[in-house]
Amino acid sequence: MGRMAFVKVGPDGHRFAEGESGKLFVPIGCNYFDPDTGWAPKIWSRFAPERVNRQMEQIASQGLNALRIFLDVAVLNPTPGSYDPAGFAKVRKMIELAKSHGLRIIFSGPNGWEGGGMHAWGDFYADEAYLAKRCELWQKIIKEFGGEPAVMTWELMNEPHVGWAPPEGHLPHHPPGRLAARLTKWREFSRQELGQEVTKFPTIEGTEVSAEVYRVYLRFLESLTDGWTARQCQAIRDAGARQMISLGIHQSSVPIYIQQSGHHSWSGFSPRKLAKHLDYTSMHFYALLEDVHTGMIEPQITRRRGYLEIVCRGGKAPGKPLVLEEFGWKGGALVPGEKKIWPQEHQTMWCEHVVRTSAKVASGWLNWAYADSSDPNTDISGASGLWRSDMKELKHWGRRFVEIAAEYKANPPTEIPAGRRYTLDLADYLREHQGRPTEAWLATHCVQVVEEGIEVEFTGP
Repeated sequence: MGRMAFVKVGPDGHRFAEGESGKLFVPIGCNYFDPDTGWAPKIWSRFAPERVNRQMEQIASQGLNALRIFLDVAVLNPTPGSYDPAGFAKVRKMIELAKSHGLRIIFSGPNGWEGGGMHAWGDFYADEAYLAKRCELWQKIIKEFGGEPAVMTWELMNEPHVGWAPPEGHLPHHPPGRLAARLTKWREFSRQELGQEVTKFPTIEGTEVSAEVYRVYLRFLESLTDGWTARQCQAIRDAGARQMISLGIHQSSVPIYIQQSGHHSWSGFSPRKLAKHLDYTSMHFYALLEDVHTGMIEPQITRRRGYLEIVCRGGKAPGKPLVLEEFGWKGGALVPGEKKIWPQEHQTMWCEHVVRTSAKVASGWLNWAYADSSDPNTDISGASGLWRSDMKELKHWGRRFVEIAAEYKANPPTEIPAGRRYTLDLADYLREHQGRPTEAWLATHCVQVVEEGIEVEFTGP
């Protein structure tokens, strides 16, 4: 195997290329973790190099070339100011194994799958002390691995959400008092923007404040996410990273529709606005049916494809590639909470629609996940793999995905411009729908979106 070159943005600003040769590179593969490492996956504490090597060999043998792997705070930075050499050694071994099989890694920024001390948590976006610690960790990582061409990308975080603080200033999963820094910044921001100090956070519904305050609060949240993104990118580049930087953005960042259950809300991360800090944008997309347990995608396939196209076009920044780095559906195994096993062909039907539709604007695809998780307490990961959980059989979708990978690597798709653009005011749209837009807009326009390639642009706030 020849010397591996760094992957970079290609000259057309839409696709990727390898090194100075300019040979087009299509990242196409999967989100990787050993399916026998529990849920959430203990990628590093249960790291078994021999098993990982076999699994990577299996992936590469099918012509796939990219893996997305989660780093972890507890493994690299277990206590304040301490950095574990054993954890860094495992990351180095992972890189060496990937390189030996010609695979590229997208490392998703240090998360908390393996636990970790309270030093790793806080108000991610407004607490300067927390952000400084995160930047310091990034610089330690880059010092060790910033010259490794098998690492394609450093991804700042998986699916960041700035969060909507209720008036009392307490976000779910955050101890009381952790939002003091955000409240201080909000008061200062409101004084500057409104000429008066607003002493409480508006709720997501926005019914208790004026439309002007609501709009200013959206601008405030975007200022937090912009600063958070810029600081980390600068830290990574200052440390000498030769790889690209991206951000794993959730589909709610293009808020044409937001799932009504749970804590789902607009993420506060605008892909197009943040693209100036990044080398390329990355979007995640799942079907998010109203009743996700029914598995019935067919009756809503046009609406879901329309939703997907809006998300992908909304996540695509001019002059920068887009990677659909998480997508998937279930097939061939039982998903926790369900009584029916959906056929493998069902997974193939939906996932091929995802790849073909997103190929109008995307330049890379990573299935969730490598193999069905064997943990009985998992989520859709129990049936969304390319391989079965025993890793002995490539599933129906896995076989089809391998065929698509060969096709796209031989003939990388070119961008198909939008046929029409709709403009929606972000603040008005969110406030009108009390922060959680329903499928009403999609129901009205989904056929046009699919047939005409409609792009929805959110202006403001």
